[in-house]
Amino acid sequence: MFRIFYAKSDATLYESINEYNVGLDEILEVGKRLDTDGETLLKSRAVLKFDMSEISQSLSKYSKTVNDCKFMMQLYTSHAKNLPSDYSIYAKLVGQDWINGTGFESDPTIDGVSWTYPISASTWYSSSQNIQIGSSTLYVSGSISGGGSSMYQSDPSGSTAGLIISESFSYRPTDLNMNVTDSLKIWLSGSGGASIPNYGFLLQFSDTDEADDAVAGYVRFFSRDTHTIYVPKLIMYWDDVSYSSGSLTAINIESYSIYTKIKPAYKDTEIAKIRIYARDKYPQKSPTNLFPIQTVKRLPATTYYTVIDALTNETIIPYDDIYTKVSCDSTSNFFYIDFNGFMPERYYRIELKIKDGIVEEYIADQIYFKVTQ
Repeated sequence: MFRIFYAKSDATLYESINEYNVGLDEILEVGKRLDTDGETLLKSRAVLKFDMSEISQSLSKYSKTVNDCKFMMQLYTSHAKNLPSDYSIYAKLVGQDWINGTGFESDPTIDGVSWTYPISASTWYSSSQNIQIGSSTLYVSGSISGGGSSMYQSDPSGSTAGLIISESFSYRPTDLNMNVTDSLKIWLSGSGGASIPNYGFLLQFSDTDEADDAVAGYVRFFSRDTHTIYVPKLIMYWDDVSYSSGSLTAINIESYSIYTKIKPAYKDTEIAKIRIYARDKYPQKSPTNLFPIQTVKRLPATTYYTVIDALTNETIIPYDDIYTKVSCDSTSNFFYIDFNGFMPERYYRIELKIKDGIVEEYIADQIYFKVTQ
């Protein structure tokens, strides 16, 4: 099962306008571009934050802990330019609080986070500062500017999991799909004996690429202020599958059909149980089965679902061998959808995938629904 959360604040930090805020811009930029002199490369980084209280409430609602879940952060590309064939984007935990601000790239302000300031008149920590978190082995250190005050583990033998995460790109699309589970564990359950406040992520090229004058280019992602469906989001997955088929017998995998008990529309606050009924396409009559065409059978335990935006064909929830597995009880196959976090007033569709040995079969029947406010 899954639950979608959207970024509550984000902004780009431009070295080129180092004291100015662009917190309401529709774009987040990560990378480097040439200054007006045509020689100097100036960096751009992005900060974004999700509401941990909202996530904690969902964990409590479903009686789950952070250790039961996987968290994937997704950002969608607006466009990219001059990127190398191989590069990495790093997500570091920000160690200082910051304010979103109200500026735009075309009309920047000085009322929020920027390359120089996390909050107006308060600079980022410098590299000479090591600010200890309580009595733990965690410290905050910085790079003077650019939001570089990321947390790290001072003890070389200690775990740094979740403090810095990266995703590598090599001749592939530039959309970000980063596993940030370890970072969420730090914010929600502590690390190194410390409870760390959630100040969000800092996104940047790797330190090596930022320092390399031979590496240029940038990628621009849609921000939370975009007027599209491509808002930065965090998806929480957990395993809720149960497979107890009772008296249901297996379908003939060579010849079958399905239908679903799905409503035309759902409220964006609903949690629904989607029933999938399978039957043999050409059933055989028997003395004990007078209505074989109505006999419900079960799909294999290796059946999975995906959710797709019907207009754009954008995959909202991809197939996953653990987290989008279809369940079964004595009535039929089924799975749950939490519609909280779905963009309202849009149509979606469901597709199924069945694995049978080395065979993978996809069922793209007309399983459509609308999410409304």
